[in-house]
Amino acid sequence: MNRKLFFELSEIKTTVLDVAWFILAVSYSYFSIGTFDFINGILGFIAVFFIHIIINFHNNYMDFRNSKSENYRKKISTIGVNRELLVIVKKWMYGLTIFPLLIGAFLVYRTNWWTLLIGIICVIVGLAYSAGPKPLNSTMFGSAVVAIAISILIPVVYVYLGTVSSGRLTSSVIVNTIIVCLPNMFAMFSAQLCNDTCDLEADKKNGRKTLVSKIGKTNALSLFKASWWLAFLLIPILAVLQVVPYITMIVVLLYPNIWDNYHPYLKDQVKKKTYPLVMKAVVKLVNVYIFLVAVGAIIKLIRTIL
Repeated sequence: MNRKLFFELSEIKTTVLDVAWFILAVSYSYFSIGTFDFINGILGFIAVFFIHIIINFHNNYMDFRNSKSENYRKKISTIGVNRELLVIVKKWMYGLTIFPLLIGAFLVYRTNWWTLLIGIICVIVGLAYSAGPKPLNSTMFGSAVVAIAISILIPVVYVYLGTVSSGRLTSSVIVNTIIVCLPNMFAMFSAQLCNDTCDLEADKKNGRKTLVSKIGKTNALSLFKASWWLAFLLIPILAVLQVVPYITMIVVLLYPNIWDNYHPYLKDQVKKKTYPLVMKAVVKLVNVYIFLVAVGAIIKLIRTIL
């Protein structure tokens, strides 16, 4: 397998999000309880990075194997287009698992057995997306599960690993972390709705009964708008309630620009034309929000030192 195909099958560009979630976890940990164990955190980040790559390999593998469309197999699937043998893809998947297994075992040793349970849950959710008789990506729950797993579960894992040894980790910290992640979750959910709306006809041919296919395109667009409004409204509300730093309210100034990015999709649901614009809007909101949480955490840390 050459480097180009490895990058395509692993979808390595998507792992940039893992960095964003890590920064959010570190920032919020310092903002809320003033500490973070970087050894555990970085090891967790590396493990998540490899798990992310393995799951992307697995999703491409299962999508090709389970596809009922010859056109998808030959002209769309990365495996089919590159004429790669499934056995080679499988060997890479299994070979890469050694890294998160070793790191995970070491993290369990450094923390506790809850870390093992959390790791198992994360892997099961990731693999269930495209595996089994009824994979999640073929059901109406796929979009929501992906949004929650990516934008809530991963940051919570980072916060847990970074604070569990400090003695300051409480259930309220975990709950607040989940709340802090909600704007990102609704933005990611809108991206999933956008993707499934653009792929609606292809999904029908492949027998995928996604949320969009269940509720119809019109309702999906209404849900898309509602998801964005929730993302927009939650940030200033959380700032006023002091769950996140007041400085995050600056995100509001970005809303008109974000609107310009995702509004064309409401008129024209085309994968290559408007889906990238929606993703650009998601990236802007998520990155600026996380950046401002980080700035707020740094300001609080400086005030504490002074």
